[in-house]
Amino acid sequence: GGGAPSAPQFPEPPYKKLLANKSALCPPEFHYTREVWYPHGGFYPDPKGWRGSLLMTMGVTGLLYYLAFQYSNQQEKRLMPPKAWIPSLLWNPNVPDPVDFRGRKLDRTTGKPIDGEGH
Repeated sequence: GGGAPSAPQFPEPPYKKLLANKSALCPPEFHYTREVWYPHGGFYPDPKGWRGSLLMTMGVTGLLYYLAFQYSNQQEKRLMPPKAWIPSLLWNPNVPDPVDFRGRKLDRTTGKPIDGEGH
């Protein structure tokens, strides 16, 4: 073993410059292009148009979250008023005004008793 590099077992194809670097994990006759890309990264995780794809994905995801929130908000039903301030009082008019343990109505935004009630 003089350490001299030996000739490749298989000749390189004429389109070698379009191919990805060889990997020790695949057979020597296996050639794959540089354009290989997987959603989780792949061999060259810098695809063309990634910013637009990311923006579109984030927009669609945001729209789906918004629609799910609106549907959930419409379906929320409370038969009894809450005993304290809850966050959905800020955006859902279907929730009855909250009351404290003495039966006083509470403000929808601050959760403090409304002046003039129950004194």
